[in-house]
This record gives sequence, C-alpha cells and structure tokens, in this order.
Amino acid sequence: MNQDNLENIMRDCCNEKKDDCLCRVLDCVCKKGVTGPTGPTGPTGATGRQGVTGPTGPTGASGATGIQGPTGPTGPQGITGPTGPAGEDATTFNSYAMVHDETNSTISHNQPVLFQTTNISNKISYNPATGDFTIPEEGIYIIHWWINVRHADSDHSTCEPRTLGVELHQFWPSDVLIAHSSTHNKLTCCDTGTISGNAIFAALPGASYRLINTSGIDISLVPNDLYSAAVSITRIV
Repeated sequence: MNQDNLENIMRDCCNEKKDDCLCRVLDCVCKKGVTGPTGPTGPTGATGRQGVTGPTGPTGASGATGIQGPTGPTGPQGITGPTGPAGEDATTFNSYAMVHDETNSTISHNQPVLFQTTNISNKISYNPATGDFTIPEEGIYIIHWWINVRHADSDHSTCEPRTLGVELHQFWPSDVLIAHSSTHNKLTCCDTGTISGNAIFAALPGASYRLINTSGIDISLVPNDLYSAAVSITRIV
C-alpha cells in the first residue's frame, strides 16, 4: 500500500463512517486532529550538584629540555666610580747600590772593608776610599754581603786558629752596631773562608754605613775566580 492509497482509504472511512476494523482505526486517527504548534521552552532547571573529583593521575615523564634562547642585549655600562687617592711616587723606593772588590788587599783590625768597584747605584752613594755607603733618604733597607778571607796575623808566628768576623755599623752621625757575621769555623794562616751576612735596618736621612773587620787580627781578601767580596743594598720601604 502506497501513500496515495492510504490517504484515499482514510478519507472514505472518515467521511462515510464505515464500520470495518480498518475504518475504526482510521476513525481514531481522524478524530485526533492535526498536531498543534510546539509550545515555548520551559525554564532551565537548576544545575545539579558537582560530583566528587576523581583521583589525580600519575605525573608524566619530564619532557626534553628545550634549546637555549638567544642572549639578551647587553645592559648599559654603569657610572664610573670616583678616582682613588694617588699612590706614593714609586721613585721614592728607587734607591740601591752594588759594589765589589777583586783584590787580595789586607784589612787591619777595626778598619773598614774597601770595595774598589761600583757596579750600579742610584741615590745611595759609595766611597771606595773610606768604605762608606751614604743613604740620602730615610727608610727601611736590606743589605747583603760576602767576603772571602784568609787569616793574616803576621804578628804571631803560631797562627792560632781564629773565627774571622765582619760587622755592619752606622758610622755617621754616630757609631751604631747593626749586624755581625763571621766564618763558620776557625781559620789558621793557611786557611780561607767566607764571611756572609745580611740585615734589614732603618736608615736615617744622610747617614753613612760601613763594614768593619772585627776579627781581632788582620785579614786578607782572597779572590775566588774573580771577585773577592761584594755588597748590595736596596730600599724596601
């Protein structure tokens, strides 16, 4: 049965009030009438209560570190700080001298050791005739010396063994002992040895200093290859 046949049957049944079963069914349909328009939508009901939050899942593995971004621009240079106080003039400490001797001269007891050659000097002067180092500036100085010596006591035929010694003295403006040095063992007339020493001392401006034979007997200088004695002195403060 197609749509056209169904509509014809419904029309016949509804208009002629046929009493067969089909017409009864169709009669109910005819009495029902056409469907009216849809009514307006009612208000939205209240939102229901939120459910319980489920358990948190496990944390996933960390992803790989991303590449480093480009370096940002350099910030502006800060303001230059104030200039510090001027230091002491370096030339103040530029005081030194070195002298040496190459002779086999004899030095009497209590007489200064004389060095014949000045290697270098600045401000500190040396007098080879007197053995005096003159220091023009007050300060702290360091001095080193070594002297090759031989027992030269010609007045005593026995050549009694002696320890030979040299002392550093301030000579002017007054006599002041600064340091003593000596051979490590006693020497006879035929023996030679080395007297070496050093000292750090506070020098007066214009004061003079010398090394003196304090062995109690005469001593002779002994050239060793070339030098028989040498001294160096430098200002350190």
